[in-house]
Amino acid sequence: MADKQGSALAIKLLDMARDAMVAVGTDGCIQYWNAAAERMFGYKAADVVGQLWGCIFLHDNPVLRDILWQEAISSGKWEGEILCRHARGTKVIALSRWDVERDPAGNPIRILMVNTSIEQCSRLLGASVQATKQSFEELFGHHPDAVFVFDRESRLISANASLEKLTGYTAQELMTIELDKLVQKTSLSPLRQCFRKALTGEPQTMELMCLHRDGSEFEASISLLPNVVNNVIVGVHGIIRDISDRKSSERKVLYLANHDGLTGLPNRNLLYDRMQHAIEHARRYQSMLGVLFMDLNRFKIINDSLGHDKGDLLLQTIAQRLKKIVRDEDTVARLGGDEFVVVLEHVRDIQDIEQFSNDLLRVVCQPVNLDGVTISVSTSVGACVYPNDGEEPFQLLKNADLAMYTAKELGLGKFCLYKPEMNEKVVNRLSRENGLRQAIESRQLLLHYQPRLNINTNQIAAVEALVRWDHPEKGLIYPTYFIELAEETGMIDALGNWVFATACRQLKKWRDIGLLPTKMSINVSVKQLHEDFCSMATQVLEELGLSPSYIELEITESALMVNLESTYDTLIKLKGMGMSLSIDDFGTGYSSLNYLKRLPIDTLKIDKAFVRDIGDDPDDTAIVNATIAMAHSMELEVVAEGVVTYEQLEFLQNAQCDEIQGYLLCQPLPSAEIETYFRTCELRGIQYSWAH
Repeated sequence: MADKQGSALAIKLLDMARDAMVAVGTDGCIQYWNAAAERMFGYKAADVVGQLWGCIFLHDNPVLRDILWQEAISSGKWEGEILCRHARGTKVIALSRWDVERDPAGNPIRILMVNTSIEQCSRLLGASVQATKQSFEELFGHHPDAVFVFDRESRLISANASLEKLTGYTAQELMTIELDKLVQKTSLSPLRQCFRKALTGEPQTMELMCLHRDGSEFEASISLLPNVVNNVIVGVHGIIRDISDRKSSERKVLYLANHDGLTGLPNRNLLYDRMQHAIEHARRYQSMLGVLFMDLNRFKIINDSLGHDKGDLLLQTIAQRLKKIVRDEDTVARLGGDEFVVVLEHVRDIQDIEQFSNDLLRVVCQPVNLDGVTISVSTSVGACVYPNDGEEPFQLLKNADLAMYTAKELGLGKFCLYKPEMNEKVVNRLSRENGLRQAIESRQLLLHYQPRLNINTNQIAAVEALVRWDHPEKGLIYPTYFIELAEETGMIDALGNWVFATACRQLKKWRDIGLLPTKMSINVSVKQLHEDFCSMATQVLEELGLSPSYIELEITESALMVNLESTYDTLIKLKGMGMSLSIDDFGTGYSSLNYLKRLPIDTLKIDKAFVRDIGDDPDDTAIVNATIAMAHSMELEVVAEGVVTYEQLEFLQNAQCDEIQGYLLCQPLPSAEIETYFRTCELRGIQYSWAH
């Protein structure tokens, strides 16, 4: 049943075919005749099935019919044109394809013939040619790009509407005008060269500057293709496209890749390229080249306190000032942040560089109005010279950078010329960095402790933790040698966290054995004053079970004033946690009363520089008296540092200072020795409150 259904389906599919399909048995009788065969030859299937195929195919040439039959049987297939007879008696020429069907033993069973009318093929081919021609004309006429045809003499013989729209000329005008009306003069010669190559059969593509009818220019991409007719190149097809927008975008991308987005100055990429060209020029003409490296002092403070929009405006203003003071052949670049580089060409001598640097320092420090806020900034400038200080861009920039950092050490607003010994200084700095990093990692740090005395109650009021570096070769190194280095290199967090945790553990140990200093005073860098420090401090105190009220944090006045806006919120949070805050080295940072009033501080520590000559130096005496009176009026405690004589102690008592700290009382000592000091302090005439 399934076989019958399959056969019926196959017959139905064959009847739907467009070609005349005929099956002929090996006896020459027609076995199958589909609907297309009925249409092509005019015979019904019932009339021809069982009849000899020669009655219809090759009726007038039985010899050829037999030859073709034998060829198909032997080779298995045949293809060619045959003459057939229509039922009306007319002739039908068919393109016929024969395939022999064989049984499993290889014996022929029948021949399957697929026939297509030559007339039908011609109609289809003609329709195809007409459709192709129409499609080409539509493509030519409606193509969005300008399309045109030139003859071999470069005369325009055809153009589409897009060329008219692109150039502004009418079709009639385009047929008569010369190329120099359409193409910029500098592009004429390259265009003609490409045209000649296209006439040799080689397709060409180029970019050139073209002209509108009104004389305005536009950038275009043009493709020239040989126009081949009967294997002969009779002219050139052309396609032209306006690429002005693309070229503009490319130039914009290239500009952004080589210029600073904020100031418009050359960036590092373009700077290196210009330096390389300047070096080659200086080498060729045996001249000098100056490279100046500069940054803005305290720019981060301005950025953090006034906002990044004001910081950006400041950078733009400085960039404009630098561009105005350099010559056309010189280069001003921005490397990023607040770093700028100036490359001076055709330098006659070192004095030229020094003179320009002085002008640069003067121009930069002039007041800047930042949307209503007027500020002044200074810069530090380092310079080096080609060929004395380097012969390639990287080396020159590195040496100028070294000179700039040396200038910073001389003070704000200074200029410094590179010297070879600066490299040795950098090597030493790197050695110190590596040593400090190793000291933090391998526990070469330790704490010494120095007590503070309340001179009103004659009791130990607090003990200050002071970090030391126990160097394996240099011995004990004091913090003035490495704290600033730790801040600059980002190691201050690891170092400061270790100091805080170690001091708190020591305080916990003393409390556990019955010794009870009222407070542990711990020095903190302003670089540590951020959210992570607050989290760390909370965790340490909770793990040890210590109250935050036992901890006093000391921050130097000078550093605090520089970073006040960025640290204020953290100070408020630490104060809210219960810790007390102290300003160390007071008097050296020039803080205003307004700032002191805002800060959540509890104690002022008068710097030892003012304590040293009290009683002898009228100015220092006045400063100390005024500081104590001011602090008490603001309900702050006062600690005098560096007290070494009884005369100083007596003066401070009369001035109603609250506490003293210094060698008169005790020098900083390791934990074991300070414990002994606590236990024996009564023998030295100092009372000590023991835990009960």
